Amino acid sequence: MMQAKKKWIYILGALVFILTAWFSVGYNHFDEHFQVIEFAGQKLGLTEKANLPWEYKCMMRPAVQPLVVYSVYQTVSCAGITNPFIIAFFIRLLSAGLTFLCIHLIIRLYAPGIANRQLLLAFLLLSFFLWFVPYNSVRFASETIAGRVFLIGLAWFFLRKELKPVHYLVTGMILGLSFITRYQVAFMVFGFAAWLAIIRKAGLKNLLMFSSGVIVATAAGIVIDRWYYGEWVLTSWNYFLQNILLGKAAGFGVSPWWDYIWQTFMNAFPPLSIVYILAVFLYFIYYPKDVMTWTMVPFLAVHFLIPHKEIRFIFPIIGFLPVMIIRTADVLLKKNGYEILQHRVTKISVKLFWYLNLVMLVVLVFRPADDQIALYKKLWDTYTVPAKLYYTGDNPYHRAKVDVNFYKRKSLAFSHVDSLQHIVPSKDTVSLFVTNKPVTRVDEQFRPVLVYSSFPQWVSHFNVNHWMERTSFWYIYELKTEPTR
Repeated sequence: MMQAKKKWIYILGALVFILTAWFSVGYNHFDEHFQVIEFAGQKLGLTEKANLPWEYKCMMRPAVQPLVVYSVYQTVSCAGITNPFIIAFFIRLLSAGLTFLCIHLIIRLYAPGIANRQLLLAFLLLSFFLWFVPYNSVRFASETIAGRVFLIGLAWFFLRKELKPVHYLVTGMILGLSFITRYQVAFMVFGFAAWLAIIRKAGLKNLLMFSSGVIVATAAGIVIDRWYYGEWVLTSWNYFLQNILLGKAAGFGVSPWWDYIWQTFMNAFPPLSIVYILAVFLYFIYYPKDVMTWTMVPFLAVHFLIPHKEIRFIFPIIGFLPVMIIRTADVLLKKNGYEILQHRVTKISVKLFWYLNLVMLVVLVFRPADDQIALYKKLWDTYTVPAKLYYTGDNPYHRAKVDVNFYKRKSLAFSHVDSLQHIVPSKDTVSLFVTNKPVTRVDEQFRPVLVYSSFPQWVSHFNVNHWMERTSFWYIYELKTEPTR
């Protein structure tokens, strides 16, 4: 019976991941796009070096992810696919596939140790359907990829029936790959190495093999960075130099040490967030010698101490959560008796958890990560001929102080004007006007035809208390050269 349920959970999990990859367009944070996609775009000839973020000039970002994007783009281009939105979907699908593999290996590793059938079922469901897991799984961000690659290496290591020196080497290479994806994962790698030496007592030979694997992966990262930046560079050192020694990271804001707890509580949907926070800290108490404790504690400790904090910085631990929640619950149930699962309060609490989780899951599966992608797609699909986008306020393609080029046709140009009346439409170029406010009157020289708005027009009928005037919408008009009759 459990095997049948497991099969359907896997099938449904794959479907949810694919749906999320399709609908969750855009990015969760600017770095996910501008320091991965746009970085690759520079090698692809889609963007200029001068348009890249300041991190490019400092040569402080690892190039392994841009290499993947570059490879995917070149591969699908050979098949005649050059639509950036389809290519971005393939990249999200690739990330989801990596997460799926990670979840599968973690289930293989930990499921046999869960004796209670209810907890086992909950573990399977949490692994795939914890409300932020599908959304996080499709993010081709360094935090997600590094965390999942690390867990793949961890699970692969413990799934070996008989560990040999070569297994330590391969594990080191996999964990080293996670390091060259996101340098902060070094503290997790260090924690694992310390666990090998102190708890497992792996021996000098095995430790040297593990270290050699990490070094091999790091060397490969240096070669990849050489390909990308065009010169030999140690991006890990530059990252440390800029963000820590020169304090660039602190320039984006500082927070007290406990801010990650508060951010998690507020952003991970209370009251569900309480479960995640308690599970992590109780796990450290109940399993002090466990490998997850040894890898997570140094990682979290350093992030708690670094002044600049963003909730995405601790995303690498998301893959740990289902294991920590279930194993912590198992300890509590053993202490208090499994009969507590049949109590009315427990049943109501569990049902409430899953109902709230389902609501958030559905929202994140079908909601775009970035609403502005729809604007880019409309212009890409509609205007294949030369076009010029005029704007009086903000340019929707200029974000985070740089331009979005990956989703823009080269035939699309921009021009800032003081007002709509200053635009002189050209017969050879499609003239477009983008604004945050709807055009309410017809100009004498041309008639603006609405071709895109952030929300359907019927929404304006529900403009209660003039909320639309206080909300930033995008409206795009095509300017016709024929005079209004």
